[in-house]
Amino acid sequence: MIRFGLVGVNTSHAGVFAGIFNGRDGGPPELEGGRVAAVWGGSTAETAALATAHRIPAIAAEPTRMLGAIDAVLVVDDTGGGASHADLARPFLEAGLPTFVDKPMTRDLAEAVALFDLAERHGAPLMSASALRFAAEVATLRDQAAGLGPLSSVVSVGPGDWFYYGVHAVEMAQTVIGTGARWVHRHAFAERDVAVIGYDGRPSLVVETLRDAAYVFHLAAYGRDGWAQAEVTDHRGFYRGTMAAVLAMAETGVAPVGRAETLEILAVLHAGERSAATGGPVAIADVLP
Repeated sequence: MIRFGLVGVNTSHAGVFAGIFNGRDGGPPELEGGRVAAVWGGSTAETAALATAHRIPAIAAEPTRMLGAIDAVLVVDDTGGGASHADLARPFLEAGLPTFVDKPMTRDLAEAVALFDLAERHGAPLMSASALRFAAEVATLRDQAAGLGPLSSVVSVGPGDWFYYGVHAVEMAQTVIGTGARWVHRHAFAERDVAVIGYDGRPSLVVETLRDAAYVFHLAAYGRDGWAQAEVTDHRGFYRGTMAAVLAMAETGVAPVGRAETLEILAVLHAGERSAATGGPVAIADVLP
């Protein structure tokens, strides 16, 4: 049984992930093989309520107090939209623990690179990903896209702002189109973002983050021999898929999402921010540390 530590309670993901491993209000867990054994979220009623609802036996006074009592850690604290992730994850990586860092991995790309370097030095498996990567609908579209002949383009649509929520739309598309992005040209409007991401000799990618449309995650692929689309509706399913991947990482010591994939997604988001500020395309190589 893998004992997980949960770091942070100020996001809905804390309750979702705890519920998958521990059940909720006396209900059964959704995954076997792992349990949340300790939680940190500050001395708040929210932390106590989450521990009670999900039968988490220990509340830690500080995140590092979990060391020695857990086998792996889930860093989900949402302070500053991910600004706290690097500081919170660092002690667990130094201890060699398998570590999951919720999206976005960091707000600063150099911090993400430093975390991967630290993980490698200490032999700690490290994973950060959008849960949309593990949506069954996206996996089905990826398989369908393989039968469409040479792809012309992929269009990925999601809600929210460019960086914090745009990671979902970018990562959905990456599962279909793969890595190798070369540049980003983002057009930022008051209520939406439209970004074109270029690949050498590959399909073009269009990512839209919409704040003035219905909440939807939608992905479409267009090829020489046809097209296919998917709307992601099984939210519980993609969260469960994410935690299944994290559990496998803790059991095997192998991260299911590689360093290069994660850093490219973050680089695309940062290049998009710079592109909107400058008004032109920005090379991925220009934002990587």
